[in-house]
Amino acid sequence: MKKLEGNKLVALLLSAGMAATLLAACTINTDELGQGISDLGSAFTSQTERQTERTKETTETEETSAPTETTAETVVETSATPTPTPTSTPSPTPLPQRVDFSEYTEIDLTDVFKVTTEEFGEKTYSDDNTTLLATFEGTRLVVTEASNKNIRDSINLIVDGFYAEAEGAYSRVASKAKAEFKQNGVIEVPSAVTVDFQYTTNGRALSVLMVYEVKGVAAEEKTVVDFASFDMLSGQYITFATISVDPEGLEDALRRGLVNSLRVQPTPAPSTAPVNTRETDEEEEENEPETTARIPSATDLDRIYIAPGPATAEGANNSFATIYGVADDVVYSAVIDINAYSDFLNRYGTSVLIGA
Repeated sequence: MKKLEGNKLVALLLSAGMAATLLAACTINTDELGQGISDLGSAFTSQTERQTERTKETTETEETSAPTETTAETVVETSATPTPTPTSTPSPTPLPQRVDFSEYTEIDLTDVFKVTTEEFGEKTYSDDNTTLLATFEGTRLVVTEASNKNIRDSINLIVDGFYAEAEGAYSRVASKAKAEFKQNGVIEVPSAVTVDFQYTTNGRALSVLMVYEVKGVAAEEKTVVDFASFDMLSGQYITFATISVDPEGLEDALRRGLVNSLRVQPTPAPSTAPVNTRETDEEEEENEPETTARIPSATDLDRIYIAPGPATAEGANNSFATIYGVADDVVYSAVIDINAYSDFLNRYGTSVLIGA
């Protein structure tokens, strides 16, 4: 159905009214009818204008508010986008710092640990128990008491590891001796593995010298030397780097000190020839036992160690230390006055070695 606009609608109504008037035999007052039609037309015109104005206002309002809605939508869309979570970068692992002993607190520590040594020995025979094939003997060491059991266990683990290494060497040479005996029916020289642990202490620190030697099987013959020194208060390894302001200078000084006051371990036994045995001068010269061993030079020493306390059975002593040097698998040692080397020691070294 087609919609009629205002003026056309008025004209249509006027035509209808006139037709109705003629049909009513002209009994209506035409002046009043004209006024009514005029008022009706005005009413339709006013209604149309108001409708047009409302339509215009609505359009203007929509046009005015449209940018605002667009802005709002943009804000919503922007805020709806999730912000990426920053990836945390792990901090680098800090490098180990050297221990600063400048503020080291001196503590008198004596008689807080106990070391026990014992001799042991075992042998391997042929299947018929008539022929000795190999021997394993020496000294074992264990720290039985300590104020800090973690330090005690650490020392014992190192000592036990060295003993296990010597025990493994014994198992190898014993097996080779068994094989040789089964093949040849004889064995010229039984194999032998000897283990030795020596320790020194000044009441504060404990040092252990470990040596094992293999003989009898040419391919296996060797001497192995190791050394460990512990601060029994802190568990710190005692090395030249931890006790000295000049580690290389201290090593050189100890090498010279060892050479100057060297004693060889073990000392050769003197001759036990019977007094009534007469020998010619030439025979005496040939058979004269060597009472002094060759003293190596400072440069001959492959390794040098310092152990707090004397290498004797007299117990702790803060005035002395023991120097161990190794040259060609031979161990040399000497007891020194540690105060003579005090210029090389830092505060920690002075505390742990001298106790001052």
